[in-house]
Amino acid sequence: MFWAVMVIGFILICAALYTIIPDLFLHRLGFGSWKRQYSPGVALTFDDGPDPMITPRLLEVLKRRKLSVTFFVIAEKAAKYPELIRQMVKEGHQIGVHSLSHHYAWFTSPWKTAREWTESVRILEQLMDKKITWMRPPWGTFNLVTWLWLKRHNMRAVLWNAEGHDWEARRSPEDINARILKKVNEGSIVVLHDSGGESGAPENTLRALELIADKIPQQLKLPFVPLEFPDWSLGRRLTFRLWEKWEHHYAKQHHVERVDDTNIFRLEKTIYEGPELYSEEGTLLAQKGDTVAEIHIDNIRLQAKGRDAQKTALKAMRKALISFPDLARYIANNPGYSNIKVFIGETLLYRGVKGFGFTVQDLPDTWKSKGIAWLQRTIMLIYHPEGKERQNGRLGNKTKLVWISREKLLSYAASGITFGNKAVNEGQTLHSKTNG
Repeated sequence: MFWAVMVIGFILICAALYTIIPDLFLHRLGFGSWKRQYSPGVALTFDDGPDPMITPRLLEVLKRRKLSVTFFVIAEKAAKYPELIRQMVKEGHQIGVHSLSHHYAWFTSPWKTAREWTESVRILEQLMDKKITWMRPPWGTFNLVTWLWLKRHNMRAVLWNAEGHDWEARRSPEDINARILKKVNEGSIVVLHDSGGESGAPENTLRALELIADKIPQQLKLPFVPLEFPDWSLGRRLTFRLWEKWEHHYAKQHHVERVDDTNIFRLEKTIYEGPELYSEEGTLLAQKGDTVAEIHIDNIRLQAKGRDAQKTALKAMRKALISFPDLARYIANNPGYSNIKVFIGETLLYRGVKGFGFTVQDLPDTWKSKGIAWLQRTIMLIYHPEGKERQNGRLGNKTKLVWISREKLLSYAASGITFGNKAVNEGQTLHSKTNG
């Protein structure tokens, strides 16, 4: 009896090590895999194809909508329909591997697991003449050998954090869309299917895609982006996520709103605390107790992918030049801002804002201004390409008030923003107070 218990216990431990523990860490907790990306938008992915009936229609929708997505394909299907794989690549989509024949990892032997993944990659690389670096196991499940295989072959396991259960025929397009909209935010990876579902399900997926393509930019004001991952350590990823949660909390508490799905500026109505602000003609525009609007930078939309600080600054300025006219039009057309006379920001980096027509003046040295300075230095550590290594003499120690009147903002924006070109040429960076 004792030996029987020992044998059973040993088998259970081995089974847990082979299935439950790897799946817990990689699938459920996301350690060793990527359940999200770190860009300002939403990445669409499709599993289980290609399918000769559905995939061509899906590609037509994507082309018409100008969407770039990632297909995680079944290698056996890819070998059967190679022209669809080549069409995906030609039309700008990315390819990842979704196994050889869609077996559940827990019930696949170690030898078969390694053999099938290796064969899957070989087939796809031969079809594409391009290296495959992304994999997604069926149902997102792992066993120990799956993890060892992807480590040995330097593959990146890509999962998801938003799904619509579109493989179920009972899910209507509206239901799929609603489920996904509840989950997505910056950095979301959405999983849909262009094959492998219940009979009739792919038709609902095609119609749901049309809804998703409209609703995410319109309702959530998030762009669609290609799947992309930074070369970050786990520590930096965790730091980013914690900071992002703080920014979401701040934006929700203070009603910071986006202008549209790509604009780098956001707006917050707030009570002004002084000093008094006057127009060039001497008219009082704002005093303590007045309602004003704060302009915020949407930090993640300025996040740098490379390490070149100068290119990052110029890119940020160009984004500001593109965003500023849309910000002004949003303000002009939004009745909620019709009574706002002044738009303000509080910042350590203020030289570039003069090129956009802002006035710059000193603020009292208070705990609030010191807190803003600390926050902006933290933002620099998180979002700047050089991170904590960044040293910049232009980053001052005192927070400045930058402001622009409604009249000047609208007139400058209407003039084509030519005033901003000087700031771009000087390579200066625009930053407003940024907490959310």
